[in-house]
Amino acid sequence: GIYMATGTIISLGLYFVVMLGIGLFAYRQTDTNVEGYMLGGRQLGPAVTALSAGASDMSGWMLMGLPGAMYVSGLSAGWIAVGLTLGALANYMLVAPRLRVYTEVANNSITLPDYFENRFADNTRLLRVIASVVIVVFFTLYTSSGVVAGGKLFE
Repeated sequence: GIYMATGTIISLGLYFVVMLGIGLFAYRQTDTNVEGYMLGGRQLGPAVTALSAGASDMSGWMLMGLPGAMYVSGLSAGWIAVGLTLGALANYMLVAPRLRVYTEVANNSITLPDYFENRFADNTRLLRVIASVVIVVFFTLYTSSGVVAGGKLFE
């Protein structure tokens, strides 16, 4: 009833306040520049970076979609897990190291839209705008699917 809704609102409010507090604390601990805050001053090791990327992969698809696909299709859908693992490994071994170096060379880019604009010398900022729109649209869909998956999981 109403008590559950109130409890949920209070819990979410506390969660947001704690997350903002952690972000503010981390911001004050870093240098005054944005790079120090957003990238940890480029001092994070590969293990921390891999854990962060792995946590990002643990979405509703990984927790509900993949097991559901295996349930419906049988053990043959296990190749999806193999493909996901090989794709993540290729990302860590091939893409990430090169991107790490090139973002520094490309005017110390912090975000992918920054990188695209600097790497390809786009003075019109069109690449930045397109990349930003793509990120906003698809991350909105990705986040909403995670909320739906969480709702179904706890239903």
